[in-house]
Amino acid sequence: MGSGVIGVDFSGASAAGDALWVTEATQTEVGLHVDDCYRATERWGRDRESAHAGLVERITAGDVDTAGLDFPFSLPQPLLDARCGGTWRGFLEWVGSADGPADPAAFSAVCRDTAEASVDKRDLRRETDARRGALCPYTNRVRSMTYHGARDVLGRLADRADTAVVPMQDDAETVVCEVYPAATFGWLGCYREGYKNTDGARARREYNLAAVEDCSVAVGDHRGTYLDTHDALDSLAAAVSAARVDGGGRPTTAGTREEGCIYV
Repeated sequence: MGSGVIGVDFSGASAAGDALWVTEATQTEVGLHVDDCYRATERWGRDRESAHAGLVERITAGDVDTAGLDFPFSLPQPLLDARCGGTWRGFLEWVGSADGPADPAAFSAVCRDTAEASVDKRDLRRETDARRGALCPYTNRVRSMTYHGARDVLGRLADRADTAVVPMQDDAETVVCEVYPAATFGWLGCYREGYKNTDGARARREYNLAAVEDCSVAVGDHRGTYLDTHDALDSLAAAVSAARVDGGGRPTTAGTREEGCIYV
């Protein structure tokens, strides 16, 4: 038997199911074998609440050893200190409480105001963001994923005895880790950008997919899906990084444990 891993290209949009893609794979003695790739709408529904609830249910089904999710799991330490009691759990409690931010825009505004008051800079990155070339977790491009990922997904996983969100929690039956497909592709020596909605994007997706396959990853009948849909390809990169974590590939955390870590 192999180890079950899933990679998730996440979405915090109102119709999240259309943009949230999942790759399910099995880690075997000879490499990673892709078992399935699908859009969340096809399994759990199009609206955000259904898609995120379905994702949580899939992660906790009992046959997933490691899940890699593509959204920021935490905030920079100065914001955790000023707003969340210095801890990741405090962050989850803040965004999930009735007194917390009502939506991603409010979340971003509070983070920016807090950062400016704390360190005189509005857009901060975690150390892991700086290390992996990721964005500020509450900037406009990312805020919906951070907010809804924490509130709708991590908030439902954090108190489960069978699930551990790393590195903030110790290991459990199912490990959930933060991944970043651009960083994974960069680690593989291929295109971090330019493979989505630009001229020449398909040829770059072909290059990225070939680089993944060269790492003993068998994509089977899903090759066409990965070449046609960049979100699907990102879910494959997420699965590759999840498989590395499953196999023991965990780098030393950059920054504090409470800030989290992007695993590649």
